Amino acid sequence: MNCHFHPNAKAVGFCSVCGLPLCERCMIEDGEIYCPDCYAEGEQVEEAEDDAYIDMELMDLLDTEDDEGLF
Repeated sequence: MNCHFHPNAKAVGFCSVCGLPLCERCMIEDGEIYCPDCYAEGEQVEEAEDDAYIDMELMDLLDTEDDEGLF
């Protein structure tokens, strides 16, 4: 089986998210094996989760007992 992104290269693994066959050049190992697209999508999800956590901390700071609750 050959790499999805490089049809002339032999696949050495599969993306743990989408299952595409990957060659050594395309394979990203970060605890599991990812294709470049799924890895980039995962990074965006992590950044969004980090942003949401920061927003919740900010809301906690703004929401004090004496202001009758802004949020």
